[in-house]
Amino acid sequence: MKRVLMLILLVAILGACSQQENGTSGERHEGIIVDIEKDTFDEIKYIVISLPSVKDIDISSKTREELIELAQENDGVFYHLNQEEYEELDLEIGKRIVGYYSAVGDSNPPVLFTDKIEVFSQ
Repeated sequence: MKRVLMLILLVAILGACSQQENGTSGERHEGIIVDIEKDTFDEIKYIVISLPSVKDIDISSKTREELIELAQENDGVFYHLNQEEYEELDLEIGKRIVGYYSAVGDSNPPVLFTDKIEVFSQ
C-alpha cells in the first residue's frame, strides 16, 4: 500500500515537473532552516523545518516541538529530503533556502514537495 501511494505521488510530481519552465514551478517558499532531523524509519531521509524569518526569535533555546509550533504560527514548512539531496545541498541550521514546489502535503506546518531547493547563505 505504501509503495502504491509513493508511486501515485511520484506520478503527480513528474506530471507537474513536465509543465515547468526552467526546471522550477511558479510556487516558491523562502526561509531559514531552523531544524533538521534524520529519520531512518523506512529509508534514510531528512526532515527540514524552514521559517520565512527568524527576526527577534532565539531558535537556539527552542525544542523541536517549539520550533514546529513556531512554524505553524509563522508560515513555516517541512521539506523531506533523501540522503543524496541533503548531502548535495550541504544543509545546516541558519542557512537561507528557497524551495520550488509543485505540491503541498496536508499537514501543519505543510510539507512542500520540492522540485528544487537553492541555498543562499548562512
